[in-house]
Parts: sequence; C-alpha cells; structure tokens
Amino acid sequence: MNDDFDFVPRLGKIGSQGKAKTQLKRLKRVVAKGRLGTRGRKSLAPGTVRHAGRGKVQAALARHWSNQRARRVIVKVHIARAGPTGAASFTKHVAYIRREGAGREGERGKLYDRSVDEADAKAFNERADEDRRQFRLIVSPEDAEQMKDLTQFTREFMKQVERDLGRRLDWVAVNHHDTGQPHVHIVIRGGNTRNGELLIDRKYITQGFRARAQELVTLELGQRRLREMAAARSNEAEREALTAIDHDIARRLSDGRYTPEIERGGLSRFHSAVVKRRLRFLKTLDLAKRLEDGRWAMREGWQDTLRALGRRGDIIRSLANLEGQKIDTARLHAMPRDLNSAGEILGRLAATVPGDELRNGTTALIEGLDGRVWLIEMTEQEALQLPKPGGILVVARKSVGPKPADRTIAAIAERNGGVYSDKLHEAAEPTSSPAFRLAHKRRLEALRRLGVVDRNTDGSWTVPRNFEERALRADARKQGLVIDVRSWLPIEALVERHAETWLDRIDHSDLSYAGGDLADELRESLRTRSAWLQREGFELDQDNRLTTDARTRLRRLEFDAAAAREAARTGRPFLTLQKMSNFSGSYVQDIDLAQGRFALVTGREGFALVKTNQRRTLWRGREVSLSWSGTRLDWRSIRSRQI
Repeated sequence: MNDDFDFVPRLGKIGSQGKAKTQLKRLKRVVAKGRLGTRGRKSLAPGTVRHAGRGKVQAALARHWSNQRARRVIVKVHIARAGPTGAASFTKHVAYIRREGAGREGERGKLYDRSVDEADAKAFNERADEDRRQFRLIVSPEDAEQMKDLTQFTREFMKQVERDLGRRLDWVAVNHHDTGQPHVHIVIRGGNTRNGELLIDRKYITQGFRARAQELVTLELGQRRLREMAAARSNEAEREALTAIDHDIARRLSDGRYTPEIERGGLSRFHSAVVKRRLRFLKTLDLAKRLEDGRWAMREGWQDTLRALGRRGDIIRSLANLEGQKIDTARLHAMPRDLNSAGEILGRLAATVPGDELRNGTTALIEGLDGRVWLIEMTEQEALQLPKPGGILVVARKSVGPKPADRTIAAIAERNGGVYSDKLHEAAEPTSSPAFRLAHKRRLEALRRLGVVDRNTDGSWTVPRNFEERALRADARKQGLVIDVRSWLPIEALVERHAETWLDRIDHSDLSYAGGDLADELRESLRTRSAWLQREGFELDQDNRLTTDARTRLRRLEFDAAAAREAARTGRPFLTLQKMSNFSGSYVQDIDLAQGRFALVTGREGFALVKTNQRRTLWRGREVSLSWSGTRLDWRSIRSRQI
C-alpha cells in the first residue's frame, strides 16, 4: 500500500466549514465594495486608474491584510522613464534581470510571462520600443522558501493586479535566488499615447501591490501564528541589517534620541524587551549609545550603516556564485559616506555584483592598496566607466560645497525664529523674483525628503539651527562618484608588454604606506618590469624610469600592433585620420590598451582607432563622423543604430 498522499487536517467540530471559508467570504465582500462599477470603468481612459476607485480597493485590502498576522511581503516599485536613448534602457533592464547566477542553481535567470515558461525577451523589447515608461517591481515574500511555486504565485498576483487596473497588462518576470531571500522581478510595459498609456494610482503603487501580494501569500500559507511572529521578531534583534525593529525605533526618534516605552505587560512587554535587545546589539556595532537619563542616542547615519551591512551579506552570497573569484570576505568594507574629493581609493577591480536592481545598479569590489576590499555602490552610468576585473582605478566622491540657496534660507530662518516662508523671503529680499523664491522652496522640498527640514501646514518651513551643516551632509550622502581608470589591463599583462604601462607611470609614494597582497604584488611587478625594460634595450633615467623617447616609442609599438591585429581580423585597411579631412563609420566596440581605451570605428574605406572617453562610450553602436581640425579630433553623432 502506498502511503504517499497529502493529508490535510480539518480542525473544528464535525460538519463545520471552519473559519477559513467564513473569513474568505468576508474578505470578498469587503473588496467588492471597493471595486469600480461597470459604469465607472467605461468612463476611464484606456489604462488609467481613477484615484477614488483604486483608493477604495487599496484601503479595503490594507485594512484586511496589513494586520500583524498577515504574511509579510516587501514590494519595491520603480517607474523608469524613456531617457535620451529611448527604450534602450528598458532593454538593458530585461537583460539585467536575466543575468547569469540569478537562478536557483546559479544558472541564468529564466524569463516567463502569464502563460509561457520561457518568454521571448526580444519580442517583449520590440513591443516596448516606443513606450514612454516601464514599471519595475521586486516582490519578496518573507516566507518565499515555504511557498510551493513562486512562478504560479507571480501569475496569480499579476492576474489580480489586472483585475484591479481594469486592463490586460503586457509583463514578464524572473525569479531570483542569488540572495538570502528569494524574490521576483516583474517588468510591466507602460505603453504610450498611441497604443494606450498605463497610469497607476500612487496609493495603489505604494500600498495596493503589497496588499495583493500579502493576500495571496497569506491565503497559501495561512496567517502567522503568535509563536512565528515572536520568533521572527526575536531573530531580528541581532541581525546585521536594517530590520522592522529599526523602523520602529526610527519612528519614535526625537532629535536623534530614543525614549524606551513604558512596559504594560503582554505583547507590550515582549516588544519592549526585543527593542532593548536590539539597542544593546546596535551599541556593540557603535551605532547607539545609552545616555545617563535612560534614553538612547543614535549615531548619525546608523540606518545607512545597517543597510550596508545587510547588503554585505547579499554580496557574500553573490560572490559564492562567481567562478574563479577568491576574495577574502573578512576584508570587505563599505565605502564611507563622508569620503570626499580629498580622500580616494586606489586599487584593483576584483569583481562586480548586482547593486540597485530596480535601476540596473552595480556594486564594485575594489581591492585597495590598504589591504581592504571596498564595496562601492554605483549607478548604471557610473558602472559603464569601469574596466574589466583586474583593471586598476581610482574612485572618489565628487566634491560638495555649501549652496548659496542654503545660506539664504538659513539667514532668513535665523531672523524669524527658525521659520522660512515665501512671504518672509520676499520681505527680506523685496527685489527677488517669484521664480527665484520658488527655487528655494524646491530646495527645501528636496531636503524635506531627506529629513533635514519640516514643512508646516501653513506652507512655511521649520529650519533647524545647524541647517547648513545638515544640508551639506545630506548632499554628501547622494553625491556621485569620480572614476579614474589608471590601467585598463591587469597587472600581470603589463610586466612584459611592449607598451607604456601604468607600472611605468605609477607614483611610488602610493606604495610607501601600502600593505596587503596587492601592494606586495605591485612591488614585485615593478622590479620585474624594470629588469625586463633593461633587457629589451629601453633607456631608463637616473630614477630608473623610462625616458621621454622610450615612452613615445613604446606607445607607438603598442598602437601599431593593435592596428595590425584588427586589420588581420577584419581584412580591412587601417586608416590614419590625420591624412583624411573627414571619416564616418560605426562605433563598433572598445579596445583596451595599456595606454588607454580606444574606439574601433569601422567605415566603408576601412577602420580607425580613436582615443575615447566616458562621454564617447555612450555613443557605442552609433554612426559617428570624425574630422581632424589642426591638433583636435572632432566627433559628431549621425544617427542611432542597433548592432
């Protein structure tokens, strides 16, 4: 007899239908009250969502499913706009979520849709070629490991979203297992004015998606028991990541201070005990300090530090999927937020792993000369400047200085008891224009979102005494990066290369106080390089460096060798641009040499190798025109072309 069968216990009295069906019927009645009627649906433009109607659905769901016993689901949403490159950024995101290592066994992510387990990415991208926007979702159920089928969950979730929005959606999704928490990436086409633009109410984006996901997960796994809730809460107390407990602490902060709640027994006592455990743990991380009056002082940027620690754990798991990468995870350090233009990190690019997945971000791991491995979060545009792993680069943050608008706001607020408003500004500067004052209000609104100032109900702003200092710190947290590639080739490729290399240009003072494996490797490589140059007959000066003539000769040798290799590969002649008035062709690819990165431009007459830079690399794949005027080469983009 085969005993392998599903046994589902039914608790309760004999013949009773149980509470599950009753609760489900109640839920359906509540949700039905919030749905748009047939008349309301017909009055809507294609794809639009009426604010009141969708707000009712969202509110009904939130009331029912946002209780403590519901299964928790994190939903992140980003609305990507078609930029200067059009839908090319949309195509990149679909490729990004399908990357290698995202699957359960470290394989490539599998794209699927409502009915096909292996969707056609090219066809989806072609349909989205004229779209104005793209909706990107990350849906991460807390108990995803317990769920039977993440793909089926996604299809049920999107089916319910379509019912709410009142239209059929064109979407694809990929399940990711490359972090500690399995999650789903969903891409929804935003359409355009010609084929029907998709507009979604803000409340549905911020709350409705999550409520629908919680509904489905809770229906599958059941509501959380008190024991599960207590265990989950207790486990968060000593996690090196930003947790729900930290959000509770942040909500109760006053001037950076946390006042413990008064225990009233029951759940309140348990909650208070967990928060105290969390605060003691944060103290061991030097993120919190207990004061004499019993309150706790939180260190500036403590939440950012916890986010970085949680990200560190995800990176360690991602590194496990990278073949051939041997990185000591004990040496991982997040790039400090206060690193300004006066401080920089010089090192070797060890690896890259996914960063901000909604915006195609990248996390670069740089093995520094100080012996540490730095984790540096980069935007999609910043990551385009990176060399291949093994290349040498310097990373620093762009300099940030005080803004004139901040000085004006601080001066007006100081004279008016810490309050700024448009009327007070006009009284202080009668000649100021409305547009000038509007720029100051926009600056304050941006700083409000960063927690620097507060907006009052009458339209005025409460400005703290240390406003300029806090505004400068807020700008420093979101400042961009300056990336300077010193060598596009790895160190081992430079030692015996007929070229002027970074080893020949290196500032030896950089190695004076350096330590670690990279510094030792560099010192040995410099000795080997010097001996090789002498054997090859290249002249060195009294400081054991290449002379000017030797540098010029080596640069020419490397360039000519690269041109000869490309001519042999393509069968096309190499063209010298100085001998031509104008040359046009396709910017095919980049070729990395020891002396820098060159663009390969192929035309009818032949091909050219041209020194490129960060801005020019964005033209890769386009038709360009090159003209030589005196000592300068002028670039011009002709038209876009997919290659």
